[in-house]
Amino acid sequence: MLVDYVIPGILAASSVPAFVAAALMSRGRPRGAPVPPLARVMRLVGFAILAGAIGLLWAGEDGTRRLAVIVAMVVAVNGLGLVLLFKLGRGRGGDRTRGGPR
Repeated sequence: MLVDYVIPGILAASSVPAFVAAALMSRGRPRGAPVPPLARVMRLVGFAILAGAIGLLWAGEDGTRRLAVIVAMVVAVNGLGLVLLFKLGRGRGGDRTRGGPR
């Protein structure tokens, strides 16, 4: 019975770095200032991983439910990862033409 909680516990613990990264990205902003978009996305990644851990607890021994939870979590986390990459790419300055400066 305790074994059923090991994998969801490890998964929940693995969401901590996403929350730490979000907190570090938010540091240094004035009180009341809006949360930086990258910090918001990192928090969403952490919540998606936590939701996956809760979903695995809900799935229990049912293989079909477990597969559905894992697929949903993979899609959510990877989709948020793409959003993060696009936000990083959009925030870069400089010359965007091919070959760069000559």
